[in-house]
Amino acid sequence: MSQICAITSCNRLARALCHCCQKNVCIIHLNEHNNLLNNQLYPLIDNINILDNRLQTINTQKIINNYREKLEQWCVDSHKKIDEFFKEKCQELDRLVIDKIDEQKEEIYQLQSKITELIHEQQVTHQDIKELTSIIDHLEREINNIEQKYIQIFTQPLILDHNLISIKGNNEDQYDLSILSSVYKVINHPDGSYVALANNKQNLLIHQTPNLCLVNQDLEILKRIPWRHGIIYDICWSVTLNRFIILHQKHLFFLDENTMSIEKVQTIEKRKWLSCTCTDKFLFLSTNEWGSSITKIKFTSTKKLDNQWQSPNICKPDEYIDIITSNKKNLAIIIRNNTNKTIRLELRSSETLDCMWSLLLDILWNRNKPFHCCPFINEDWLVADYETGRLLHITKTGKIKSTIPYNTIPYCVTMFGSNTLVVSAKDGIHFHNLNYKKTYTIFVL
Repeated sequence: MSQICAITSCNRLARALCHCCQKNVCIIHLNEHNNLLNNQLYPLIDNINILDNRLQTINTQKIINNYREKLEQWCVDSHKKIDEFFKEKCQELDRLVIDKIDEQKEEIYQLQSKITELIHEQQVTHQDIKELTSIIDHLEREINNIEQKYIQIFTQPLILDHNLISIKGNNEDQYDLSILSSVYKVINHPDGSYVALANNKQNLLIHQTPNLCLVNQDLEILKRIPWRHGIIYDICWSVTLNRFIILHQKHLFFLDENTMSIEKVQTIEKRKWLSCTCTDKFLFLSTNEWGSSITKIKFTSTKKLDNQWQSPNICKPDEYIDIITSNKKNLAIIIRNNTNKTIRLELRSSETLDCMWSLLLDILWNRNKPFHCCPFINEDWLVADYETGRLLHITKTGKIKSTIPYNTIPYCVTMFGSNTLVVSAKDGIHFHNLNYKKTYTIFVL
């Protein structure tokens, strides 16, 4: 039996099933439906044309120049470091020559004084003449040495590591923690080693009892120095000071990566510290106590405290700051609550410490051991959950993006360069390559 068109008020016979509305309609209404669909294409064409016009009018050179400014600044900074290194070596050369000449001048003065004394006393002997002649011969050889070959300068060609600059297109969703690659390198972590670590992009500082060790980008231990100052609670890098900052419970220490010299800082007020982090302008320290506070210190003077935030402005009396870390713009803070055994991650302004967001993590803590986090890709954050043996990827807006069970207990994490994740774990320091889902390469001409 023939059907009537399903469109209201239409008495024509249905001729076809419209796949858009799943109704039997007549030819006229079928054409109308088809025309409606076709008409929806025109706005899409307009949008595509608008985007095409925008793309055609983009000032490519302006965009390149904007990004090239960063490369140029790197070049200026690098030349500055080379100039400073050259100046340092020139001063070293000056001191070496001047000290040697002063030494010879002193010997000549003493010789002159002795001869004057012998002439005055008229007590000279053949043995005196022999000794004086020997001293003069020695002085002559020393002066000849100064003039001809005293200084030896050994130089090596400056070898540039092409990994110093990595240029990639930015894709907000370019990494998912669930695709974390397997461990490709492990550095031994003997019993008694502290889990804290930090890096300055070129080198990674770790504790491998009984030494502090500097690991280069080839993941080889470049330098080491004995550590004899007690428990290391935290480590961070200061671009401004060009030093690693090592945090003991009551003291700060500066480590120069070039000389591996350790300097104890005497000017910070003595409190029980637990965590530290740096921005370009300030050093931030959190206290090792319930109702923790945060101290902000200007780099211009380690004697002057710029500001302090006490409980309950940062955390309540029954709460504890486990870690403060910085991505140079903001501070990420992990806070433990003792009443309900919960953990939360907060993002705060590095200028005012105003809270931008707070995220309650699905972690119930039982052990009295600090949790750790670090800046991750695209201003995101990465949390090491030692209680359940996981890594948590938190977006810059305070959402959990992904979690992944870790193959051992992770205590501390950091990014080393642009594509290496370092995990300080129970059984050693693990290194992972981060394999991006999408990568856009920018060719800088």
